[in-house]
Amino acid sequence: MIVKNEEKHLANCLESVKDVVDEIVLVDTGSIDTTLAIAEKYSAKIFHFEWIHDFAAARNFALEKSTGDWILYLDADECLSKKSIQELKQLTKRKKREAYNCIVNNIDVTSNRPSVMIYPRLFANDRRLRFEGKVHEQIEFSLRRNNITIKNTKIEIDHYGYNLSKDDLKVKAKRNLSILLKQYETEKTSYYAFHLGQTYAILNEKEQAEKYFTEALCDEKFEKTYKSSAYRYLAIHNAERQNYQTAFELINKSLRCDAEQPLALLAASKIYFKLGDAAKAGAFSKSAFEVNRKYLRGEKSSSQNIMIDELTVCYNGLEIALLSKNQPLFNFFYKEYNALNKSAVAHELELFELLLNDNPIAKDKIATYANLITASNVEVVFALFEAYQWTDSKIELLQSSKERFSENSSFYNKYGLLLLETRNYSEAVTVFEQSMHTNGDDPSTIFYLVSAYYQNGETGKIFRLVADAEKKFASIEQVHSRLQLLKEKLPQIFF
Repeated sequence: MIVKNEEKHLANCLESVKDVVDEIVLVDTGSIDTTLAIAEKYSAKIFHFEWIHDFAAARNFALEKSTGDWILYLDADECLSKKSIQELKQLTKRKKREAYNCIVNNIDVTSNRPSVMIYPRLFANDRRLRFEGKVHEQIEFSLRRNNITIKNTKIEIDHYGYNLSKDDLKVKAKRNLSILLKQYETEKTSYYAFHLGQTYAILNEKEQAEKYFTEALCDEKFEKTYKSSAYRYLAIHNAERQNYQTAFELINKSLRCDAEQPLALLAASKIYFKLGDAAKAGAFSKSAFEVNRKYLRGEKSSSQNIMIDELTVCYNGLEIALLSKNQPLFNFFYKEYNALNKSAVAHELELFELLLNDNPIAKDKIATYANLITASNVEVVFALFEAYQWTDSKIELLQSSKERFSENSSFYNKYGLLLLETRNYSEAVTVFEQSMHTNGDDPSTIFYLVSAYYQNGETGKIFRLVADAEKKFASIEQVHSRLQLLKEKLPQIFF
């Protein structure tokens, strides 16, 4: 393993292998915390390597210092699963020069988006083998070049490196970005283009992410699971800009590359619903739930799979069912929703039942219920609002929740529409302006803000808003047509 300032994770990692491996080779690239002291407690063989912004170089130095017949490589923020110890011991008794794929579980409690990937992590020690790639380094290319067979195993490694806040993930992404860009200067491969796209996506630099994902997709031989992920990102990005026809084409390309990726199925559900096909949207939502569950239970495997928190899929299904008045779909997802960790959703269920049954909410309960509205369930709450008659309760719930949704333009748009409906025009302007500040890529916000300005007597602001939108969305026909129609409806402002 290679490490730098890993005092937070290292003890757990080494504890997971201390009674399994014969030696621990730890290469430090400049720690200034207690990393080395922790390593010493586990009798690790510690070596020092001057950091040259090249992960493969550091890994290869670690390989050179390893004396065992077999290599298991880990990161400090990973742990070998206890249930995999016996299988690992059995495999390393073999004398064959083989390599073995391991299942890497990327734990992500922070954003409820765990993922599973399969990599060769266990292989016979062979001096011909070298890691490749200054970042996202791989041993697989070298294994295949040297005709070493790679077999699947059930060995699991739990990875906690992505269980971070958005800010911490961005710090990690920025570190990788500079290395990736230098690597791409000399090796313009689809593999590095794809990872540049992923890195820019984490940094929320959407245009750059789109550029590199598109470049990766130019390679017809690029692995299908990666192509599926790239098409999925591009589909979602286009859907956010209301370029739904392009989003439709891209998400279907994603599914043709890999028809059983839960996140792609969920994206397809949302895109089809926006296009008015509620039946297919519901079917995709059910498929996302069922495929996702098979992955979670270990009944399916894939070289790269992003799983979804089951509640998130239920929320999506419930939203579609409520808005399309699809009772069988609602029954399916409500049953699954109730079956999931009842203690976790018990209080949330109280709120849902109040809204479903069109009951008023006592003022002294508003704050309690407002705290139950989260980024995961907010769309279901808005769907329940459609038939909920108690307008004051709706506004009070959203008013009490809005500080926690300061970066969620969808929340602000729907809150703003409710304010327009109740003629709170001045407050609606403030809310839509906040939404524009949060996400200027959503054309809906522009039209909502135009309406709010008009109703609030601030017509002087409309001309500039629309002129900017015409430039920004010139390539999206649906948006361009709506802007022209708007100008025709308000000739006194534009002509």
